[in-house]
Amino acid sequence: MKTMFCLVSRQAMANVLPVLMYKPKQVVLFSTKEEKKTANNLEKLFTSKSINVKKIEDLNAYDFIGFKNVVNKEINDYSNEVSLNITGGTKLMALAAYEAFAEKNLRIIYCDTEHQNIITLLPEYKIEKLIANLSVNDYLISYGYKIKETKSTLLVDKYFPLFDFILEKNLMNEFILLFAEIRSKQAEDYPKITISSKNKNFVFYKNFDTYSIQYNNTIKKTISFKSSEFKSGDWLEYFVFYILKKKYNLDPLTGVKIISDENVENEIDVLVLKNYMLYNYSCKSGKSDNQYDLFQLETLTNITSGTFGKGIFVSAKKGTKRFLERAKELNIKTINVANNNEEFI
Repeated sequence: MKTMFCLVSRQAMANVLPVLMYKPKQVVLFSTKEEKKTANNLEKLFTSKSINVKKIEDLNAYDFIGFKNVVNKEINDYSNEVSLNITGGTKLMALAAYEAFAEKNLRIIYCDTEHQNIITLLPEYKIEKLIANLSVNDYLISYGYKIKETKSTLLVDKYFPLFDFILEKNLMNEFILLFAEIRSKQAEDYPKITISSKNKNFVFYKNFDTYSIQYNNTIKKTISFKSSEFKSGDWLEYFVFYILKKKYNLDPLTGVKIISDENVENEIDVLVLKNYMLYNYSCKSGKSDNQYDLFQLETLTNITSGTFGKGIFVSAKKGTKRFLERAKELNIKTINVANNNEEFI
């Protein structure tokens, strides 16, 4: 496949995935004035993959004849192999482009992201498995963002033996209560302090600028941090990272700072890509229910991944009925880590 025509819409993945799968030498992007920003984002991603991009901009999405004529002109300009991805654009744009290609019996494809297939409609109907090399950064670029910073996995990895112990012994509730006490006593304000969990399976120590958590009261294992590395709520982000890594064999990112082309920064607790869907996790270990957190998560999910993203709210507390109902309305999955049977994807 040498050239692919793409109809630009806000859901960038509809165009990104077929291009990354077939790796055409050139992509022609057809966009309306409203979708100019998305077309620019796609151009940036595709050119970074050494794919030439031509943009046909400011098109009228509701001028069927006019748009068909534009597509026909572009077809005539290419004597090499050309195909059409009709997954994006408006319905009228898709119909006009389909008609232009069908009259010449040229290849037309559709990206079925739900079942992870590429469907060839013409000249012969067939279904292929969607296979595309997509990264989290590729995903973000297609929506106008890039990764500015992430937390080092060396810090997160310190927690892994502790989390192994917690799950093996079913001690998550005791661990949650320990950190609730750490927060209530404002342990970070003391030069030295020791706080033990209810059944002594965990002991928290602060010794000036060193923080330590001792666990397993029979073997007495310890993890330690500099004061700059420790925040009382970070453990929940790291636990989500741990579960995604160990249980689901994924490659998550945590402590992700992203920046838009307009230099607007946002922070995301955990990000992971699975089956071409971007999962955005918001982790709150100590706060009471606040519907603002849900709206914030919904907005962040929409601007970074559109309908191809999923927002997941993770808490150490059970949400109220009203909070859980609001999350359901916003299509946000909620997880209470105190429950051992929760699925994180």
